[in-house]
Amino acid sequence: MQKLCQLLVPAGDSIERPGKNLDDETNSDFEARLVQKLRNQRINQGSYQGVYLATPSGQLLAGSHEAIHDVRKVEQLMREGLEKWQKLSPAERLMTKDAFAKVVAELEDFEGRSQYPQNGLVLSAVCRDLPRLKSSKPSRRNAYNQDYAWFRKGEARALLPKEPVKGAKQKVPHDLVERLARFHFVDLVRGHTSSYPQKAVEHAELTAEVIDVKGNLVSLGYKGRTRTAEVHDGEHIEGKWNAVGPGIPQVQKRGVDAKLEGQAVYDLKAEKFVSFDLLALSVRWGGNAYNGRLDQRDFGPAPMGIVLKLAGENVAEKVPPLFFGNYGWK
Repeated sequence: MQKLCQLLVPAGDSIERPGKNLDDETNSDFEARLVQKLRNQRINQGSYQGVYLATPSGQLLAGSHEAIHDVRKVEQLMREGLEKWQKLSPAERLMTKDAFAKVVAELEDFEGRSQYPQNGLVLSAVCRDLPRLKSSKPSRRNAYNQDYAWFRKGEARALLPKEPVKGAKQKVPHDLVERLARFHFVDLVRGHTSSYPQKAVEHAELTAEVIDVKGNLVSLGYKGRTRTAEVHDGEHIEGKWNAVGPGIPQVQKRGVDAKLEGQAVYDLKAEKFVSFDLLALSVRWGGNAYNGRLDQRDFGPAPMGIVLKLAGENVAEKVPPLFFGNYGWK
């Protein structure tokens, strides 16, 4: 697989990215138009998700929605796509000069409108199931998922005491902790999920303590807790399973109770974090339509871990948070 990948340009597309309306055929966004074009060439057009090999011009070479969990089937798709690529002429493989120029202009415009917090704090958030008691229902697979959490420069500064002297303690502003609870301490482990409404937040507290100060560097410790809980007892709405049957509770509940602990280093001169690690040891329960808990009736309560770490600077790590549209940034 690694050797085959060297013959390709691997790319991932966030189909839920804010502003991307894949159901709008008049969408002027290049990424959306490309995804639409690829889907229209498929036999099964029911889902945008999957693994696909395509030319820069948008010609579908191979792909599947169903084969994404079988590494050998994915390998076969890669070989099939590469074989077709060899048979294409340069004109069939690539965009026209005019099309390429239009795409470059669109991407420059998008970057100009991006709300990426260039001088703030960007965290990679990885969630996964944790080991369970032997008597508990086992997890289907060793799955994990990733998202990103964004904080503007002023918000990042609010993650440490105003007076950064050793021993100083200060609660992190409630709205910032609530952002984590609603949009990032969610059960993404095995699939997609929905965020929590503000009314579902029962507890959201995080305290920052200055452990040490050396020159411009402030070492910090974090402790806190968040808890979200939600009940669905009506007709199907976002967050409720779109299925009925044996073992599915009539009144469906979901929630996450997380104990938070972490450490970080802030550079006062550079006005930014140079390291940041926050661990959320949580218990999650329930589920929703697409987060993969329904198939094994894996409703919990069960342990789940979420790790937030300082993200890198490459393009792949500048993907907007899944629920960025709910941040309320202007």
